[in-house]
Amino acid sequence: MRTRRHNCLTYWLESLVIRLRDRIRSPAEVLREAGLEPGMTVLDFGCGPGGFSLAAARIVGAQGRVYALDVQPLARELVRRGAKRQRLGNVQVLDGAGAADIPARSVDLALLYDVLHIYPEPEPTREILLAIRRVLKPNGRLSVTDHHLDESRLVPMLTADGLFRLVGCTRRTLQFAQTQDPQELGQEKNNG
Repeated sequence: MRTRRHNCLTYWLESLVIRLRDRIRSPAEVLREAGLEPGMTVLDFGCGPGGFSLAAARIVGAQGRVYALDVQPLARELVRRGAKRQRLGNVQVLDGAGAADIPARSVDLALLYDVLHIYPEPEPTREILLAIRRVLKPNGRLSVTDHHLDESRLVPMLTADGLFRLVGCTRRTLQFAQTQDPQELGQEKNNG
């Protein structure tokens, strides 16, 4: 997948804006609305400076796990520092290709927060969704929000390929579940 990286100064400024936003809109409240509970395993895909990753780590507790994934080296470093400072041993920081290191069907909740506007083209979006789908448990959920895109754009982006279906909304996020495997769907059509 093609990755977009900022220079350090640009990303540092962007991360300051994100941290300010997190002070206004509590990541913990958003995560609780999305159904995050103690003991869950979370993938924060495109974690940025880690506001949601660190809040998720506190909520899931020592029995849970958080995978914080980002292509930006500075983002990953900020998450590492935050986890160390807050003594959160349940956070594993991964680079952009790190989704391949997450065991299949091991994630209860995947977060895709403020990422899709960066990759609005269908192919990168599909690659992201396939990576998430591979790691989600069969009953796992994908929680999505993007302050650059409204619901009328987000829902088709996530459902167009038949990988996910909208199952609910909270005040701040859209919730998606996996559909049947698209290959299985094709086989059913051919057999039926």
